[in-house]
Amino acid sequence: MNGKRKVTIRQVAKQADVSVGTVSNYLNGTATVSKDRAKRIQTAIESLDYIPDMLASSLRRKNSKTIHILTPNLNNGFYTNIISSFMGYAYKADYTIHISGYEYSPEMEKKHLRLLENSKPGTVVIVFNGYNDEAEILRLINRDVHVILADRQNLIRNTSSIRFDNCDVIYEIIRYLKEKGYPSIGLLTELTRLENVRRRRDSFMEAMEFHGYKNPETCVYERESLSLDKLKNGYLYMKEILEERRKEELPQAWIATSDYLAIGLMRAINEKGYRIPDDFGVVGYDNLELSAYVYPKLTTVSQDQKLFGEKLWEAVEHYNRTNETIDILLPQKIVIRESC
Repeated sequence: MNGKRKVTIRQVAKQADVSVGTVSNYLNGTATVSKDRAKRIQTAIESLDYIPDMLASSLRRKNSKTIHILTPNLNNGFYTNIISSFMGYAYKADYTIHISGYEYSPEMEKKHLRLLENSKPGTVVIVFNGYNDEAEILRLINRDVHVILADRQNLIRNTSSIRFDNCDVIYEIIRYLKEKGYPSIGLLTELTRLENVRRRRDSFMEAMEFHGYKNPETCVYERESLSLDKLKNGYLYMKEILEERRKEELPQAWIATSDYLAIGLMRAINEKGYRIPDDFGVVGYDNLELSAYVYPKLTTVSQDQKLFGEKLWEAVEHYNRTNETIDILLPQKIVIRESC
């Protein structure tokens, strides 16, 4: 560093007027940091040109054995199940793993990616979903960092990709609900900035038209708050919908883009005095363990999270052996239960 003394985490904390622990939580995603504190910390990092210790220690090692995982939310069981499966393999291979949550914020995701730009060649960076981050990812690739795009279509050169097929299964769901006699179908979804959710929405529109449902765009119910606290916000949004509109004006079956949204939706329906599946059918997405224990048991889309973790590790090993990236598309299937 040309004689300059290394900036410490204590200096960052002092300039940002927060504790060292808060800075550590911000860098590692181990606890939620308020937007105001996160902004002050990031400003201090950039003005001091601070390189986190975890990166500096990686730079000093001859061979990088470091993996950084960026996930939309640390409290989402879907992502943590995949990461847990993956970590079992990585730890056996003596890798160090750092996990950060960017809370569905493109700005926060970009900040995390920029912090990794001094990573040693051979470092692995796994990005779940993400958006508008191509420039940051390309800078990592130019430093010989192996970037793996998880649950996202691969549109960036020299990156690996592991994702579920978010198209065919939607066609199967719409076909199944039509065969069950539902005259209209609604989609309850987050706003569609994330690629995997956007593809579910687009596939829903295409599948509805394919199976003869008119004006599918009027059947999409989306709100930004559904990205976080899905259980609560799914409940609140559906409660609002049921209070504002008569049953006859609403879809008779609902597809939710996560099981948490579906379960929140089901509670709102039950509280309003309607019955599932007699008045409304419900289909979730993810096949979380909880979905088999609610009443009625939730019909959902199964995404094998253990297999996803295994394939993530396969991508790491394949690149280490061949120096080549890999693209893997995983199937999904409907798990029929009692909710439709």
